[in-house]
Amino acid sequence: MGNYQQDLMDIMVKKVLGKHKVTPVSDLSEEDKEKVKKVVGEIQSEVESFLENQNKTLSEQDFQSEEQSKTKSKGKTNPVVNESLQKIIKSKNDLNKVKMFFNKNK
Repeated sequence: MGNYQQDLMDIMVKKVLGKHKVTPVSDLSEEDKEKVKKVVGEIQSEVESFLENQNKTLSEQDFQSEEQSKTKSKGKTNPVVNESLQKIIKSKNDLNKVKMFFNKNK
């Protein structure tokens, strides 16, 4: 977040805590402090990786190359699957001439 957002959040938190008369007390043990630091570090790394991935653009070619690498790494596919795929690919069905059927009872 930007500094202005952090400052606004700090002000709001202080106002809410002040409204309920909450006073700061540091009763955290060293072990608890380390756990909090660890959690904050993990969240920070997740946010950074998210921001890095947010700016990436993927095209159809990226997905095709991923699929090809997956199939190559898996080895041979089942011959029945290959035969079924070939039948689907070579089918003479024209999707532009698909018929729709309506129920007349309505």
